[in-house]
Amino acid sequence: MDYSELAEALQDGDDVKVNKILEEIIPRLVRFLEIHMGASTADAEDCVQHSLERVLKVLREDGLNNTDRILTYLMSTCRNNYLKEQEKIREVNYDHVPRTEFHKPNQVKSILDRERKQILKRCIEELKEMYRTFIEYWFEHPDSEADMVASHFGISVNNVWTRKHRVIKKLNQCYKRKINQ
Repeated sequence: MDYSELAEALQDGDDVKVNKILEEIIPRLVRFLEIHMGASTADAEDCVQHSLERVLKVLREDGLNNTDRILTYLMSTCRNNYLKEQEKIREVNYDHVPRTEFHKPNQVKSILDRERKQILKRCIEELKEMYRTFIEYWFEHPDSEADMVASHFGISVNNVWTRKHRVIKKLNQCYKRKINQ
């Protein structure tokens, strides 16, 4: 759906159309936070509500230049709000510092993570150029929607999902092969 209609409906004062569009966007934003950020449903719903209040105010005041990128703007705003809320929760109370010994960093885990990244990098380098540029684009733009990727590469959305599935399968096979060597 073209969410630029949301900006038009807000500026026209068409509350019925605004509510209809929001009914479609809200579950999508909640799922985005749950899946990509690991948010609980309650936290995701709160975050989406606060984000929508801010974004709708900006749209009413005609403060968004690219109204065709409203969904991306909403997702970014939701993600940032969620991260800010999580940061507030993680703030340490320095009035009472627990008297426990601190553990040394887990160096083995760090070494394994570095090794896995190197293996993945080598597997990506072994891909055909078409697949390599495709997966590198996904790594550089992890929040991209399939339709945005499709327009970037000049292919259909179905081809985006097919190509992504093939690349991930090839990388998985390569990774397993290199670990077992």
